[in-house]
Order: sequence, then structure tokens, then C-alpha cells
Amino acid sequence: MLSGSQRKTKSGSSPKKLVILLHGYGANGENLIDLAQMWGESLPDVEFHAPNAVERCESVPLGYQWFGIQDFSPFNMRQGLDKATPFLKNYLEYLLRTRHLKSSDLALVGFSQGTMMALEMMFFLPGLAAIIGYSGVFYPPTSKSSFLPKTEIMLVHGTADMVVPYPLMAQSSQQLQQLGLSVKTHTCPGLGHSINLEGISLGGQFLNQVFSQPDPTIYTT
Repeated sequence: MLSGSQRKTKSGSSPKKLVILLHGYGANGENLIDLAQMWGESLPDVEFHAPNAVERCESVPLGYQWFGIQDFSPFNMRQGLDKATPFLKNYLEYLLRTRHLKSSDLALVGFSQGTMMALEMMFFLPGLAAIIGYSGVFYPPTSKSSFLPKTEIMLVHGTADMVVPYPLMAQSSQQLQQLGLSVKTHTCPGLGHSINLEGISLGGQFLNQVFSQPDPTIYTT
């Protein structure tokens, strides 16, 4: 089971929503958990979790990786995603189950490799509320899913990103739209492979907007 940093709700009550922060290659949960402090005031009933990834990083001794990166070919990236996905899926399902919440109460926020993992989860957690992807890229699934994800998505990317080049945001957005998904994108001029205050502010606004919408779950008697 994955583990890492977490922040309880600002209100002190049981969580009504969950936000999971997925770090990038060679980092750890501590790198993103401060977002909970920055977003928590406007999301008082949200519980935040920032787990460490599945493996110790092959090239950063104190870091973690969701999967190793031999190269950036679609084949190798797909292999890595397929290997890491069950661990993250089980972790997310555990959090939802133990807090008596649904996938529509869950948002994922990823950075770089964490964005890849977040976007992958749409096809394993039906009804996932939202994904914010910073400096990441989408690798389409190799087989068609049995359901169409309805997740709200926002992608944020810097024009000076030399790790995950900026044009990949447009490519990812196009591929997601081809799957019928609504995608918001935001460009950060001059920003490298990182998250700036503008991106953080937009992310907080996006989460507030998504979580304030009526629950799409259909109840039957």
C-alpha cells in the first residue's frame, strides 16, 4: 500500500472530498503537500494526500518513481503505466472505501510523471471528478475502455519546459478531446518544468468549481 504525507480537513470534520497529489519522477509526496495549505482555506472539507510513488527512484537516491524511464517511447511509457496503475488504483479505492466516499468525490492533481498516472486513472475509476495535470503528457490507452470517462480536466504547462516539451500539452489535449472529454488548458509563458503561483491559483479555482457542481451519481430505490 502506498503511503506518504496527508492533511486533514481544515474544518476538522470528516472529509466530503479527497484531493490526491501525485509527484513527478525522482520526487516524493512532500514536494506537493504544500498545495494542501494553499488550497485548503477555500476547500475546508477536503482531505489531501500526497503518497510516495511505487518505487525508489533509479537515478535519485532519496526520490521515488511511478515507473522507470528507459526512454520516452510510447511503448516503454505504456509498459510503465501498466505496471504502476494497479498500485495507485488500489490505494485510491482504499481511501474512498475507508472514508465512505465515491469516485465523484475524488480529484487527482499530478506533476510530470504524476500527471501521466492521474490521466491513466480515468479509465480505472469511473466517475472520477477532476484531474489537474501540471507539466505532463497523456498516453492514450492501447485498448478501448468499457466506459467513457466524464472527468473534468485542466492541463497547465510552461513554454520553457525542457523536460516535457510544451507542445505536448496541445497534443495531449487533442487526444483527450478525441475521447469526448472536455479539457481546459493554460499556458505559462517562460515557465520551465515546474508549477508557478499562477498555475496554483488556477488549480484551486478549478477544484472549487468542480466540487461545487451537483453530484452526478444517479441513485435508485
